[in-house]
Amino acid sequence: MVILDTNIIIDHLRQKPGTKSYLAKINDAEGKDDLAISIITIQELFEGKSTLDQQKTTELLAILSPLKIFEYNLEVAQKAGEIARDLKNPIEFADSAIAATCIFNNCQLLTLNKKHFQNILDLEFYSQT
Repeated sequence: MVILDTNIIIDHLRQKPGTKSYLAKINDAEGKDDLAISIITIQELFEGKSTLDQQKTTELLAILSPLKIFEYNLEVAQKAGEIARDLKNPIEFADSAIAATCIFNNCQLLTLNKKHFQNILDLEFYSQT
C-alpha cells in the first residue's frame, strides 16, 4: 500500500491538459486499491482557498473517493509525537502525522518533497521501478 502525500494530490489538481500527474502514473502502476491517504491530508487540502469553489471541491472529492483513508488515532499520534521529538530539525505537524501513518500501517510514502521527511527512522519511500 502507498500513502500519498498531500503534494501528490495538489500536483494532480494543477496538471495542465495533456500532461500526466504523479497520481495518474502511480494509479497506472499500482491501481486504485493500493493507494491511500492520511485523514490529515484531507484537512490540508481543505485549507486551500480553491475549496471555496464548489466545482473544485467536487473535483477534489472525486479524486479522493477511491482512495483508502487512514485515520489519525492514538497510536499514530504517539508515533508522530516521537518523530517530532527525535528529529534534529523541526517538522510540520502534518508531515509527522503522515509519516507516522505510513510507519504504523506498514505503507510506503509517495511525496514530491522527500526533504520534509528526511531522517525519519523506519519511513519507507515509494519509488516506481
